[in-house]
Amino acid sequence: MKPYEYLEHTADMGLLVRGKNLSELLTNAAQGLFETIAVVDTVDETTSIEIHLTAESVEELFVGWLDELIFQHETKETFFKRSDIYQCSETEVSATVYGEPANFDKHEVYTEIKSVTYHQLQVVQNQDGSWFAQVIFDL
Repeated sequence: MKPYEYLEHTADMGLLVRGKNLSELLTNAAQGLFETIAVVDTVDETTSIEIHLTAESVEELFVGWLDELIFQHETKETFFKRSDIYQCSETEVSATVYGEPANFDKHEVYTEIKSVTYHQLQVVQNQDGSWFAQVIFDL
């Protein structure tokens, strides 16, 4: 079973994401994002980008993380395959994302995501320490 699932939403799309801890939640959210944009099996790991973010809250960190991945995808014209988070707290994340420059002869693209919204956003730590998030993307 995937650690995320798609959420039906009028004119947009969303994800419901789970993780044993916050780092895994962010990793799974990133994977859901990558797999929403393109077929990750067509993407090789020929390049990497370092990402360091700080935020005032876990919700801002979650949205900032996904927004930064979208920004890097668009400005570096790169499709990503996976992320490796090596430092994570409720207000800070440091990671490396791996992928390769866009090649439309090779990469199978699903959709373009414009941004992450705060509409119906949830980032919750459960009593057992695991995490849950719901996020809507503007397509």
